[in-house]
Amino acid sequence: MTICDADNSKVDALCSSLNNNLFVLEAYSQTLGNLSKIFRIRDFLKSANHLADDTIIVFIDAFDVLCIRNDMEQLAADFHATGQDLIVGAESIFCHHRSEVLPFFLEKYIDTPIRYLNSGFIIAYKWAYLKMLNHITDNFIEEYMFRHNHTDQRALSTFMLKNSTLGLIKMDLDSTQKFCHTHTYADNPLCLKKIHSYFVHVTWLALEIQYKAYGMIKEHFQL
Repeated sequence: MTICDADNSKVDALCSSLNNNLFVLEAYSQTLGNLSKIFRIRDFLKSANHLADDTIIVFIDAFDVLCIRNDMEQLAADFHATGQDLIVGAESIFCHHRSEVLPFFLEKYIDTPIRYLNSGFIIAYKWAYLKMLNHITDNFIEEYMFRHNHTDQRALSTFMLKNSTLGLIKMDLDSTQKFCHTHTYADNPLCLKKIHSYFVHVTWLALEIQYKAYGMIKEHFQL
């Protein structure tokens, strides 16, 4: 699933890469901005009675992510095998976070350069995803509002830090990028033959070099 505003044409490439197997939640709020990925998705999952609690939810950003390995059965099996309840995308750049979470990521993921949370990809059981979003929204004013700066990434990284002591869910980063390869400056040009993930997330799409990388992916996979 993804979430976007009324212009659904922006997700055409992503939808094509998934053979139209994409649910678009048209609930993006200009007021909430990126926090729509917390509050609006929480509202949706809370009311989604047609989805069992152990349904695997894959959330991906709408405009800068593409599926490059469309095998959802194997994706589900790989997720089950991790033993985690929820896994968030990761990147090598400490961006859109508060400094207070830096020691946590450095200590926990010291053995990998891909050690910082990137909220453009999430795979989780429905119940775990909802538990995370409920904690953030229910405690937003007291624990998250001062820190969020209108970015869901800050809220999620703050939750991950809190969850490390609360133990609400088994949560991890995709630090080996088994599920989503987050493209950064370190791998320009993009070495597509070396990517074995299911998705590619081209970060900082506003920059010209990132547009070129995004175009490379689309051309290579004939999207």
